[in-house]
Amino acid sequence: MTIKELSFKLAAVSVIADEAKRVKDRLREELKAEMDQIGADRVKVEFGGEPIAYVTTSKPKFKWEVTNERKFVEWVKANFPTEIVEAVRESSIDGLLEKLQYVDDLVIDMNGEPVDWVIGTESEPYLMTKFHGDGRSIMREGLVRNVVEPHTVLELE
Repeated sequence: MTIKELSFKLAAVSVIADEAKRVKDRLREELKAEMDQIGADRVKVEFGGEPIAYVTTSKPKFKWEVTNERKFVEWVKANFPTEIVEAVRESSIDGLLEKLQYVDDLVIDMNGEPVDWVIGTESEPYLMTKFHGDGRSIMREGLVRNVVEPHTVLELE
């Protein structure tokens, strides 16, 4: 496959994924409303008369949310003092680490001192699909009108 064909397929699949998510979200809302209406928490999915899946409503999970960090810390200090730790402000970490540099496979701070408490890694590059202008809607229209055939793009032949 050529680079043009590969990039075209990736663009088409990006549109398919977006459309699938939109439809999936809508179907979830509609199915949840139907299930709530009849009091069901599980629905069997059948294909050709055979059960192939179940759609189940998850159990609600309880979660605390701290609305006043200062009061929470005071409470912890008073009741569980061993749980209090000294920390660097999260908002400062990236700025502070930017002051470091690699020199001959060593990490050196801004004073020229070697640092042995940090390492640096570089992430792997990855591909992104950015549509130009109306490219997304043009690709979507191509899929809707079967000019671009999803089964071909997804290699479902």
